[in-house]
Amino acid sequence: MKEPKRILYINNFFTKYGGAENTIQKISSLMANKGHEVFYFSTDKKPYFKENYEYSKYFTEFSDKRKLSFDKPENFMKTFYNFEAKRNLKTYLNEIKPDLVSIHNIHFHLTPSVIDACEELKIPMVFYFHDPRSFCPGGTLSYRGQYCHKKHCITGNPLMCLVNKCKLDSFKGSLIASIYYLYFRSLNIFNKAAAIICPSQAMLNLALSAGVKKDKLYHINHFIEDELLQTESGNDNQDYFLYVGRLDREKGVDLLIEAMRKLPKDVLLHIVGEGYEKEKLINLAKSYNLDNINFLGYLDGEDLKIQYQNCLATILPCNWFEVFGRTLLESFLCSKPVIASNIAAIPNIIDHGLNGYLFEPKNIEEISEMMLRLINDKEFAAEMGENGNKKLKLLYNSELYYSKYLELLIKILN
Repeated sequence: MKEPKRILYINNFFTKYGGAENTIQKISSLMANKGHEVFYFSTDKKPYFKENYEYSKYFTEFSDKRKLSFDKPENFMKTFYNFEAKRNLKTYLNEIKPDLVSIHNIHFHLTPSVIDACEELKIPMVFYFHDPRSFCPGGTLSYRGQYCHKKHCITGNPLMCLVNKCKLDSFKGSLIASIYYLYFRSLNIFNKAAAIICPSQAMLNLALSAGVKKDKLYHINHFIEDELLQTESGNDNQDYFLYVGRLDREKGVDLLIEAMRKLPKDVLLHIVGEGYEKEKLINLAKSYNLDNINFLGYLDGEDLKIQYQNCLATILPCNWFEVFGRTLLESFLCSKPVIASNIAAIPNIIDHGLNGYLFEPKNIEEISEMMLRLINDKEFAAEMGENGNKKLKLLYNSELYYSKYLELLIKILN
């Protein structure tokens, strides 16, 4: 029975850009620790996860699509099909000869050109859905700060993306995204995958409703590394609430700031993360004279762990299709309960009243009420945190992930 010895991970970025990139690093590191050889292909956006990475010579040029002018035809075309990425990848594949490739986020940067390169060289492909971008031209299943409950575009018609200006609140941006979406869906790319991994049942259900064949789809949860499962909850509880994540509109941090207005001034909120909305959010807090909100910027490692350990609970107020929510696991890791939106994959992880609270998206009253409930019953908050930790160790450990992942890869190769 053939096992995968050499795996190439393909993603737009090989840097600390977001949750997808961190997930890829965790998966590939797990595979490397298990004796598999892992390789990476991406754009040349720096800094890389691995400084002076040997095969970065094959990476394709990065361009910021939010700042790129599409007045030049070559810029527009490269967003749809990156010939440079295809050429470089084919040369790279011929050198390292992987047993299979794992394809992650490729929209607008690497583009479907990388799929053609793999197909032409007859290398099996596994796709990984980190977000709803393949089924939503706006990318988040939200528009103007609200969740797209009707999922207008899922079956292939992006008209409502134009009507609602779903991409960056811009008609031009939404037009380009809609054209790309029609182009991408016309390629029948999902049929080219040997398998497609969904990190949550919610993502799998969304893919099914979009027309992806059921026999292509596999649900495998994200995981927390075994060495981190020994993390202890903090004893120095400082009674603050914690948000960790991107500071972008769909993450709903503005709703959290609004909820803070309804709470006593001695209730603290720590916000960890960077994003396009950061200055706007800081100014919003200042406009309400909320000096009990601390913006801490990007943190990782020990600094981030300390924030988790010393908080009372974490909050995820997102208003988009959260495919998994890794920060939920990070909260459970430190035995902290979570207050989160009852949306997409979040209720797959949070059991209301057992290891956290679920509120209806955008319901500021519910957010503030649940925060007060935990402030006033810290023993129950600690109990819910312990329940979350038990669930984490049972369902989201690396050995369970590896067994399911390896079983799927072996099935593909045999």
